[in-house]
Amino acid sequence: MLRTRLMSAAVAIPFLAWTIFLGPLWFFNLVVLFFTFVALREFAAMALEEHQGAATMVTAGGMTIALAMGLMRSPAAVSAGIVLCLAGVLLGTLATARRDDTDMRSRVDMAGQILLGCLYGGLLLPHFISVRDLPDHGPQWVFFVLGCVMAGDAGGYFGGRALGRRPLAPSISPNKTVEGALASFAASLAVGAGINAMVLKALGPLEAVAVAGVVNVLAQTGDLLESMVKRAYGAKDSCWLIPGHGGVLDRTDSLVLPIVFVYYYAILSRGGLGLP
Repeated sequence: MLRTRLMSAAVAIPFLAWTIFLGPLWFFNLVVLFFTFVALREFAAMALEEHQGAATMVTAGGMTIALAMGLMRSPAAVSAGIVLCLAGVLLGTLATARRDDTDMRSRVDMAGQILLGCLYGGLLLPHFISVRDLPDHGPQWVFFVLGCVMAGDAGGYFGGRALGRRPLAPSISPNKTVEGALASFAASLAVGAGINAMVLKALGPLEAVAVAGVVNVLAQTGDLLESMVKRAYGAKDSCWLIPGHGGVLDRTDSLVLPIVFVYYYAILSRGGLGLP
């Protein structure tokens, strides 16, 4: 398992670095939209495997939001796309319900699952496009987030295996430990400070450590949230697309919250820089 994870990382890291810094913007956007599509399909297959119509709505609705986020620079246009998409999801699921209370309740539950999938994948993941498109250090910010999260994942994995004793959240993810979480936090701080000093160069030393700390806490929170979703649906991994790592959801669960935080931190802390 460890060897497979390392081999996957050895392929992924150079590809990501080229895509972020050297590849054309349209290619980066296409990669993000592709992973968004796959993440939506994984969620739909996991949560709505017996309802293909609902699974299609998750994919279509989430991609509507993703395209609005990626292609429209106006916040009003993005908001309109989200509202229309979510209204369509609600109307589509509830309009097909029968009149008995049991079926109506199941349709409301299904609508909630569809909305969760659309927002989780379609709204959050495309923030990578928004961050990459920032006029001030956009690619460097993306690299900062990826570096902090990947370092935290590695630190948590090796720290947990070597030092892990006390369970962190046994009812959600039995293998995660307090010691692993602390090792993950420390690794993110160190790598975040290093990336800022060598690549990003947009934050003060203490500010970089603080931002890296928030990124790590959000990354670990996202990881636990996805573990909770998988446990609720009885799935070990969202799929087996990435050898040694599971599916796209298993790799992006720790990225979606940090990238949203970093986007708004970057534009608000710099006086609105990068706002459309």
